[in-house]
Amino acid sequence: MTRSVPRPNAGIIDDIEDADNKKGYEPEDLTAFHQLVRHLVVDGDRRAADASRKARRTLADMTLVGQRR
Repeated sequence: MTRSVPRPNAGIIDDIEDADNKKGYEPEDLTAFHQLVRHLVVDGDRRAADASRKARRTLADMTLVGQRR
């Protein structure tokens, strides 16, 4: 006698993943972090402009804090 192998069914994990995928895009932790950094950059730029200064943008600019040549 031969038996046929039953066809695999989607398990509970697959059902949960499908339901999650139907919800659409959800921001992840990294996306929230990038939004925070963008907000802080804009805020820092605004504060620097209010003080009639320019925000440091390169590593060389940042290492020359207090050093004038």
